[in-house]
Parts: sequence; C-alpha cells; structure tokens
Amino acid sequence: MLDKWRTIGLLRQGLHIATIVSATLLPIADGPDYTATWDHVFGGVIPAVVPIFVILIGFDLMMCNIIRESREEEEVKRLDLIRTYHRWVGGYGLVVFAWFIAPALIP
Repeated sequence: MLDKWRTIGLLRQGLHIATIVSATLLPIADGPDYTATWDHVFGGVIPAVVPIFVILIGFDLMMCNIIRESREEEEVKRLDLIRTYHRWVGGYGLVVFAWFIAPALIP
C-alpha cells in the first residue's frame, strides 16, 4: 500500500501528510489565545488550516475527475488510486474538523 501511495506524487503526499498531522493535532487544540506563546499554534493556526487542506484535497479530487475522462487506461487506474486516497484523507480531515467545530455550532 505504501508503494502505491508513493506513486501519487510528492505534492499530493505532502498534502496528505499535512492534513493527517494537523487533523490529528486538532483534538488537543483549544479556543483562541492571543498571547505570544506556542498556544497560538494550537488555538489558531491548526483549527484554521485543517479546512483549507480539506478544500485543497476536494479541488484536486475534482481535477482528477475531470482529467480522468480524457486519459488512457493506465493513467485512469492511477487517477482512481489518487481519488481513493483523497477520499480517505479528506474524509478523515472533514470528520475531525466537524467533531472539533460542532460544540461551537450546536448550542
């Protein structure tokens, strides 16, 4: 599975790693703290970047769907693999972010 994941490209791998790491750190994030400490990273930066990563994965997923229609069979298989990985990683990021933001949205 790791060998197949390596075939998706360096930028997509970086996007997946950034999404998984930031979404995994999200449950320990707190509300905003405007002091000049590392609490700013966990209170402001991580909750802000997770939805951005999920949106970027969604855009790349949409691009793969569009490109897929005009490619050869071998490239279609590769794009299907990319789409599968995007769905898993993007779904994980979306679920964790929804779990994090739900208490603020539901009174």
